[in-house]
Amino acid sequence: MRLVRKDVSMIEDSDYQPKGQPLTGRKVLFMLIGFFGVMLGVNFYMAREAVMTHPGLDIAHPYDAGVAYNKEIAAAKAQEGLGWSVGLSRSSQGGATEVTVTVKDRDGQPLNGLEAALHFVYPATSRLDKTVAASGIADGVYSGAAELRPGHWDVEIELKRNGEQAFRSRNAFNVE
Repeated sequence: MRLVRKDVSMIEDSDYQPKGQPLTGRKVLFMLIGFFGVMLGVNFYMAREAVMTHPGLDIAHPYDAGVAYNKEIAAAKAQEGLGWSVGLSRSSQGGATEVTVTVKDRDGQPLNGLEAALHFVYPATSRLDKTVAASGIADGVYSGAAELRPGHWDVEIELKRNGEQAFRSRNAFNVE
């Protein structure tokens, strides 16, 4: 059985009149080139900005840090065995952020004669990281200051005794 359409003349009776220039192959080609050109341009720009603002590495030599992980565990156990209590306070004066570290031994006595360093770490990029030597300002109290831009920061406290690392701690804070 064959179906035959009898109403073919409807198309011929339409009042549709195309306006403007006809859509040719050349126009379609330029539209495609323009669309994909913009897409590629934006993608390359975004990729460049992503790499420039954050290189992707948290530490310089991740393999070496992984191999030395057992040493980190041993250092953490040795630090815990010392029984030190370390307090941290922060204050802002003008554009500078001052961090004060209070160190006491297991008997609650202040610890003097330590070398203290403060590493200010900006998590988004290592370009803003700063290291400050903290000086002793009282018995068992060490202080250091740095100019920090507003945002989330980590401060890594490193205390050395006789040139050997005895204590390390990382604390987060916000600068407003």
